[in-house]
Amino acid sequence: MNRRVCFLASLLSLVLISAIASSSAAYTPFPRAKGLDVASIVPDPFAYRGEIKVRGAVSNVEAEMKTFTIIDYREYRACRRIDCAKEEITVFFDGKTPAVESVVEITGAVEKNDVGKGGFVLRAKTVSVK
Repeated sequence: MNRRVCFLASLLSLVLISAIASSSAAYTPFPRAKGLDVASIVPDPFAYRGEIKVRGAVSNVEAEMKTFTIIDYREYRACRRIDCAKEEITVFFDGKTPAVESVVEITGAVEKNDVGKGGFVLRAKTVSVK
């Protein structure tokens, strides 16, 4: 009986160790961000007046033009790829542009501008990479 208990305890330990190792290797924490989502803004961007906070993931950067595009945070979190989102917002920012696939919080204002998809851009005052 004692040998059987030792065998079961060893087997259980082995299963637990492999489960912990495999779950921690597969799990990568996702950055938290706060603000309005891209999918909320795109349908009626000019309904948002004044300064707003928007969260998203950077899908494209044109550093020489001081622009980048963001996709919806929730969609990026769900699929973990930048090519899965349907909507995007063009962001103008005078500071250092964030890297592609960065999760960002942007404080800024919506402006009418034909450069942006949908005829508008988000003029960023601040960009915080999470």
